[in-house]
Amino acid sequence: MHLSPSRMARTTALLVAMGATAFAAGDGNLYVKVLDSQGKPVAGATVIVTSPTQIGGARTVPSDKEGNARFIRLSPGDFKVQVSKEGFQTATLSAIEVKVDQTSSANLKLQPLGSATVEVVSNVAAVDSTTVTTGTQITSTELETLPVGRTQLSTLNLAPGVIATLGNTNGNPTLATGLNRDNFGSGGGRNNTYLVDGVDVTSPEAGTLRTTIAPELIQVQDVKTGAITAEYTARAGLFSSVTTKVGGNEFSGGVTVDYQSPSLQNKVGYGKYDVGERSVRDYSAYFMGPIIKDKLWFVGSVQSVKDELTVKLPSGESRTGLNEDSKRFFGKLTWQISPEDLLSFTYNTNPYDFNNLSNPGIVTRRAAKTEQGGNRWIAAYSHQFTNLFVDVHYSHHQEDNKVTGLYTDAGPQNTIVSLSALTPDQAQQGNSSAMDLRVYKKDLLRADLTWLFSALGNHTVKFGGQSGEDSLTRTSGISQGAAYESFDLGTYTWGALPGGQVRSQRARVLGAINNTPSLKATAIAAGYTPTGTGGVFQSSDFNSYTFNEANPIGGYYGYRNNFVSSASSTPKQLTQGFYLQDQWQVGRFTLSPGFRFDKYEYKADNGQSLFKTDYNFAPRVGATYDVKGDGHSKIYAYWGRYIDPIRLDMVRFTGSLQASATTEDVRMFNTWITAINRGTKGSVDAVFVDKFKLPKTDEFRLGYATDFARIYSFEIVGTLRRDFDIVEDWDIGLYSSADNLEGEARALWGMGSAATTPYANLTTQQKRVVDYFRGLAMPVDYFAGGGFSGAQNLARANAGQLNFALANLPGGVRKYKTLDLTLTRRESNNWGGFASVSLVDGQGNSFSLGNADYQGDLAQYDPRLPYMNGKLDGSVDWMAKFNAFYHWDMGLQVAMNFNANSGYHYSASDKVGTRVLNSAPKDINDVFTEQAGKYRTPNFWQSDIRVQYAWKWNQKLRSEVYLDIINLTNRQEVTGVSEGLNVRSGTTTIYNAAVAGQPYAFQAPRRYQMGFRLKF
Repeated sequence: MHLSPSRMARTTALLVAMGATAFAAGDGNLYVKVLDSQGKPVAGATVIVTSPTQIGGARTVPSDKEGNARFIRLSPGDFKVQVSKEGFQTATLSAIEVKVDQTSSANLKLQPLGSATVEVVSNVAAVDSTTVTTGTQITSTELETLPVGRTQLSTLNLAPGVIATLGNTNGNPTLATGLNRDNFGSGGGRNNTYLVDGVDVTSPEAGTLRTTIAPELIQVQDVKTGAITAEYTARAGLFSSVTTKVGGNEFSGGVTVDYQSPSLQNKVGYGKYDVGERSVRDYSAYFMGPIIKDKLWFVGSVQSVKDELTVKLPSGESRTGLNEDSKRFFGKLTWQISPEDLLSFTYNTNPYDFNNLSNPGIVTRRAAKTEQGGNRWIAAYSHQFTNLFVDVHYSHHQEDNKVTGLYTDAGPQNTIVSLSALTPDQAQQGNSSAMDLRVYKKDLLRADLTWLFSALGNHTVKFGGQSGEDSLTRTSGISQGAAYESFDLGTYTWGALPGGQVRSQRARVLGAINNTPSLKATAIAAGYTPTGTGGVFQSSDFNSYTFNEANPIGGYYGYRNNFVSSASSTPKQLTQGFYLQDQWQVGRFTLSPGFRFDKYEYKADNGQSLFKTDYNFAPRVGATYDVKGDGHSKIYAYWGRYIDPIRLDMVRFTGSLQASATTEDVRMFNTWITAINRGTKGSVDAVFVDKFKLPKTDEFRLGYATDFARIYSFEIVGTLRRDFDIVEDWDIGLYSSADNLEGEARALWGMGSAATTPYANLTTQQKRVVDYFRGLAMPVDYFAGGGFSGAQNLARANAGQLNFALANLPGGVRKYKTLDLTLTRRESNNWGGFASVSLVDGQGNSFSLGNADYQGDLAQYDPRLPYMNGKLDGSVDWMAKFNAFYHWDMGLQVAMNFNANSGYHYSASDKVGTRVLNSAPKDINDVFTEQAGKYRTPNFWQSDIRVQYAWKWNQKLRSEVYLDIINLTNRQEVTGVSEGLNVRSGTTTIYNAAVAGQPYAFQAPRRYQMGFRLKF
């Protein structure tokens, strides 16, 4: 619609008066409504906002005929509002908080001249009646007030709806509506998004946070837990965006010392494992201020952290593990070139070393060390064209990651697999097999337009595009040349194996035997008869084969991972995307239609294009209704879709033609039978099937929020989420053959081979199970991809030229229903805080999240099987959070955090390689009964407090000293329970955790942490 001259003039005046402000990443809005003493709009009033966080000085906007003055793209922080008009007293509003991606609003009444002088300090809405996004914002004040760790991962746990990775305190936090499994390094939110000043610092392989900055630099950490608008690519997990400080017109800075000593920790309770004595030394310093006032500001910081944990093992051994030894450097320049132009440059790096000796489940001689670090920088530019803003930024993120064994004199790693609990000697054979170097790179160019105009209401339209490249260069190997998995006894048979790699590789070994004439002849000569169609062996034909060849370094041969040659490989992911987002205010309604279009291309290390997606359409649409028309309450609804691109670890399957070469072999008939060739030059592990689709999450939210009594706000929101199009790597030979699938079923439940026990001789239940497994077979055309038909890929797999196909899991789904209630009290009368409760129902049948979790490798984990359905592993039924603080005018302050949850669901499981996988039911009668998540750990709760005292030396110099008491009540209850035999056995008989149902982890005892700050 054509804008009228008066509307265009108002919009242009507003934007010219504002000048260029902060960038699209990390800014917020402030709407002021000016009224007279009778509550009628006042037009033409001069509204001025100022803040120490806003470069360029004060912003001035005249109120329009409805009395509205809109300030957009302000730096987050506290603003002062001053309003004046001839014939009225000047009025002020102080300490109005502007939040990232939110609109703060305030109604201000002007008093006529001659009436009593009035200082307006309230009537500020605590509810943003224009947004549907759900989450919380953690400011620098809260980081210095509450007893939280000094990392961005720790502070995430303050947000309602976010939960730490259960059973893994160092893992990625995740949403209560997310896959939260402790799966030996893959637990937690692999689909989270982490930004620092607009730079995506998420690991392109593991989905974890790869950058930590000193908390003193954080202006605000914006944690979004749902209803994320289309301007963000946003994976389906939680979204954390850190906006750092920009400086100011006054020089300021400080020094922080954070200290923890082993002497500041309570003793471990009787019957609990000694979690160790912790020593932390955390020193940081920062300095910021003007180079040119209102024009050029700077920020600089350096931090050193050393965190060690001395662990006392039940065997009597004592060892010290390094959790962190890091240096963090940060610098930022912000230049207001002109009222219309702003330029910013940010750089940070953090070299970081650690090892895993502090983990009691790691055998000392198998410990590994990690050295990582890299460089990140962003250059950003913003310009204003009357009613249009243009933002452009380019970012680069590099991370090097080198993992090697700490000890290399104990011989090759030899993991013992058993149907019984392991002895300490069996659990400690060989050293670490770690030898891996990875270099991650992420480059992104992004441009955004913001356009304000009026047409049937007020519009804030955003449009943008981006282009990026992620790469992973990997040079891998195996320390000592090979790593073995051996059996403790020489009596295990093909048809009755304990969990482990031999069982997981049976289908591939079967294919190797059938497709290698010499191996097939050897098997026949050994007395085994092929009963499959065409004279091929079925899995059940080998049910009686016994693995009884002694391994000279211990146990009986089963499996080995064998290193052949070293080489580097760099597969890549290219991304392109654009979005259109409107915030359209019409009366009490705000409509937020948004649309994203993203496409991805995956390239091999030789530059060959492996797979291209079309533009993936991700609509995200929201609506809010201002219930009373005063900005203090709203009803809102949202529906949106998130696209979750696969990780580079899976791209490496398809794109490593020049990688280090290894083989995975199983020992049978006195020879090593190669199940998988990896990295042989010129070959790939896998292909993308032609019907491949990226994983997706659909989300629907309905909520209500209100504030009352001027200081309280309450919000209730219900959420429905569904994960689908889940991706796995498939064993083509297994899933294209109903006979092979039947063989798996027969082996699992001891039905014998088709030759010894024909189908007609099976019981009714056995027939039902066999029929179900046979029905899991996929048409061979499902595996067409990489320029080959499905039949050709099957032939390549049978010939050992192809290991996997990347494809979606039919029937694979995760569903979540949650109800979140949050009550917040803004600081008043010296205290404030919040409380939240989340009720959660997580149901599904897939634990895959792009990290090769065997759901396409072994039929027993197929999501279509009835017993794979149930409660999602890692999900909780409820969680509750509470924090509060109180301060006295004399400088003393007390703050408290409280966290509780129902305990997490888990399934009876086996350990396969580095994965914990749901076991098939031992009783065949339970195959058609839901088994997933049927167990739950005990309820968890913990309270932490901080006592802090502050004093001033003079007008500029002040000090703070604080004491954190973590686990105030010294509660040391169970937090982890062993899912199956030997799954958590680790080095020794810790709590007898080799036995299913026994605890392997407890809450750490009460500990004390002290800190000191000097600020100026």
